[in-house]
Amino acid sequence: MKFTPIYAGKLSESPDKEKTDELTVRFKEGHAIGSVTVADGFLFVKKGLRNYYIEYTDAEKIFRRVRRLHANICCGDGDIEVEHLVIMADGRELMEVTLPDRKAAQMLMNDLKEKAPMLDTTAPVRADVADPNGEKVS
Repeated sequence: MKFTPIYAGKLSESPDKEKTDELTVRFKEGHAIGSVTVADGFLFVKKGLRNYYIEYTDAEKIFRRVRRLHANICCGDGDIEVEHLVIMADGRELMEVTLPDRKAAQMLMNDLKEKAPMLDTTAPVRADVADPNGEKVS
């Protein structure tokens, strides 16, 4: 299995054979939720044909983001909530991964808090986000 590291938003060279063997063992021992695998010391993300990884110590924040998408359905319209996992380092977002549903997102966050208690899992406060009543949040 081939792994691609993520560091500060840049893809660096592939790890050496010894590191790849360690990553393979950790990946197989980890707990997979959707395309994300939570393991001891590492978070793995499968996107397309690549397996990305990041060490918890390299990540600044890993948090959950919920986006509402307006949907016109045959019987009317409404909003659909889509769950995402966001990985941040050096003050910017490195990757945003779509999660299967709310239950999976909650399980993933609980696993992250268990495997990496030192990791910041709180979403950053954004002043430009409006609340449901249409007022600015400060």
